[in-house]
Amino acid sequence: MTRDSILLDLLNQPNWDQFQPLVDRLHAWTFYPLFLHAVENLNLSVLYESDIHGIGHVERTTCHGAMCAMDEALSEADTRLLLDACSYHDIGRTRDGLDFVHGSTAARFIGLVTGRTGEDLLILQAAVEAHSRKERELPDILNKYHPKDMSRGLTIAQLLKDSDGLDRVRICDLTTEFLRRPSSVARAEFAQALYVRYQTVTGLPLIPDFVPEMKKHQAEMAQIWK
Repeated sequence: MTRDSILLDLLNQPNWDQFQPLVDRLHAWTFYPLFLHAVENLNLSVLYESDIHGIGHVERTTCHGAMCAMDEALSEADTRLLLDACSYHDIGRTRDGLDFVHGSTAARFIGLVTGRTGEDLLILQAAVEAHSRKERELPDILNKYHPKDMSRGLTIAQLLKDSDGLDRVRICDLTTEFLRRPSSVARAEFAQALYVRYQTVTGLPLIPDFVPEMKKHQAEMAQIWK
């Protein structure tokens, strides 16, 4: 049974102004049905419950992931894999603060959640573990899981980092120089617009109470995305 989604309701509205061509292109994308299925069938029971890293963040990250897959012309298989990564990258969280290990925790369980096995699972685990770690650690994390296609693993990991990173607008901490693909940088303003519209529907504040506390760790947090 599919569920209602704030994200899909927003994307179906024809009032995106300068972003309407991007939204229209997403709707016309060959793999839009894969994105639709990922959002409508998201397993809410395994998500971390939070206004910062919960359903809103996951939906928006999945939207950014779909647009990454579209702009980077990923195959159907890689699109499915990236959408899985975006949907469940934060299932290892136990708190909203600085947490370098929640990615590795999520990697331990993500096979059970997604049903992935073999090469796809290795790539998914590497990407999910790497999303919460410093950029320079990515090669070592890929080597830890050692998928046969290291290039494919690197692509999925980098696009998950970009998809997650674009939603850093929610904590007033999106720095485009830390994004890995030009296509991601080009969608930074859309990320802000999507966040504002999403929060307006939910009634949640645009700047969460968590942000001032997070700012105490600003320098350390920024290192994750370098």
